[in-house]
Amino acid sequence: MASSSDGQGRRVKPVRAATSIGVGALPLDTLYDILLRLPAKELCRLRLVCRSWRALLSDPAFAAAHAARYPEPLILVGHNNNPLLDSENGDWKYQGVISVMDLSGHVVKKLRVDGHITSMSLHLACVKKTGDGSCRLVNPATGAVHHVPREDPVYGYSDRLCPFGQVASTREYKVLRKVSYSLNGNSRVLYEICTIVGRSSAVHGQAQWRMIQDPPCCIDIDWCAKASVVIDGVVYFLSKNAYSAGGSEQDWIASFDLETERWRPNIRGPQGLIIYNGLVVDKKLSLVNLNGSLVIVHLPYLCMDLWYLFDSDKGLWVRQYSIPIKEYYHRSISSSFTPLIVLDDGRIVIHIDGLGLGMLKIYDPKTTSCRALRRRVSAVQLVCTQEEPC
Repeated sequence: MASSSDGQGRRVKPVRAATSIGVGALPLDTLYDILLRLPAKELCRLRLVCRSWRALLSDPAFAAAHAARYPEPLILVGHNNNPLLDSENGDWKYQGVISVMDLSGHVVKKLRVDGHITSMSLHLACVKKTGDGSCRLVNPATGAVHHVPREDPVYGYSDRLCPFGQVASTREYKVLRKVSYSLNGNSRVLYEICTIVGRSSAVHGQAQWRMIQDPPCCIDIDWCAKASVVIDGVVYFLSKNAYSAGGSEQDWIASFDLETERWRPNIRGPQGLIIYNGLVVDKKLSLVNLNGSLVIVHLPYLCMDLWYLFDSDKGLWVRQYSIPIKEYYHRSISSSFTPLIVLDDGRIVIHIDGLGLGMLKIYDPKTTSCRALRRRVSAVQLVCTQEEPC
């Protein structure tokens, strides 16, 4: 009988289920290998097929082999410490900490970095030094560093946030930045992009910032971490238009294609989502990447609504979840809620932060209940990855 690997070099022998109730025409080892390829959510349903299948799917050896094939996602947590005064030169020194954490709340690895953690995407963190403005992409699992050009903007100063993503066709990383300047006493902005061509600091001179076209004139980009997200090489920005009266008829989201280096058509907001003028983006509205889908997180009173984009051309959004947050809302009215990932069984990992109290929760839509993963996970940036960071 064929056997399968548990992911650590050991061979796991398929359990022989009771043969009093047949498993159909398929040999047991073939059935075993087929079931191993299915996600956990489907396996839970298949336990009801018959006793033989239930015995097979409940066997610890099968569970171990399946877990090795589908490892749990890891969470990257970025936290910026309070600045410390350098006694030698009198300057303020900023440091951040990037933690790699599993779903049980166990910290697998921790990496300290000099500078501010401004954004996180894929399995990388963007870290910017306050003194010289230099920026780099750091892989916390391997320590690999992708350096971003240090050249200062000619016209003014760059914003701390630098969204970045990877181009699928070339596997190159590209970074965006916003440059603010003054012209005849009036505030102006322009946008620049650079391609990261290598991991070594020796390549500094090979990458340069270059100007890109302005976003569509009808949209006013909110350039902050919770109002931007990168999915499959496209950077999405929430617009300040979303907070105006009748916002559902406006263009809510701007999108920039990192491969073509051009702005895409704007995306309209969800129909039926009532927004009042003057809402604060980092508390009431935000953008997240949930398992590769663009999602608007809306925090009406006592609940968190997750609106999934189904058709960008038509501006079609569907409210997939409405999660009660009454228990945590009363603890801190300034709390922020960030969904990180939807697990195979439908549960949702959520980060809750407010007034220094950070926690990870798993919400189960079937039972509408939450259980704690880990408390005191205060963070400026979090991201989930299904793959082992490398």
